[in-house]
Amino acid sequence: MYIADLPSYDTITTDVDGLVESLDASGTPTTITWYKYEVPKQSSSFTETINADNTAQTVFYQQDALMVFTKMEAAKRDQIKLLAQNPKLLVVVKDGNGKFWSVGITRGAELSAGTVSTGTAYGDRNGGEITLTGLEPDPSYECAPSFVGE
Repeated sequence: MYIADLPSYDTITTDVDGLVESLDASGTPTTITWYKYEVPKQSSSFTETINADNTAQTVFYQQDALMVFTKMEAAKRDQIKLLAQNPKLLVVVKDGNGKFWSVGITRGAELSAGTVSTGTAYGDRNGGEITLTGLEPDPSYECAPSFVGE
């Protein structure tokens, strides 16, 4: 999972296959500083929910990236606190097929939920999970690996 501050931009530039290559301001790609978060295998997920109100004739897409972490530590606590304070995150999730999906690319994502637990039994997870949520006017964009520097 890659997380950055959502930059100011006016155009999403895609390649011929429709994958996001850059976010541009006045025709120039913006510089994005990405932070890579590695999560335990088969523990985290990305879900997109279509929300439509036929009466109001509105539709929006709720994008939720669930990020699981193990081992409670002061450094992780501080990172989660910083994420919770930022209401305009740009998140890119790499799925199990090696594809990259945007969360909050237009309006920004924010930390919407989370839990931390020591566990009870010896086999229980010591750690927690957070959910980063974007409420977007369009479905999630697939991103080129180069967008996040891969």
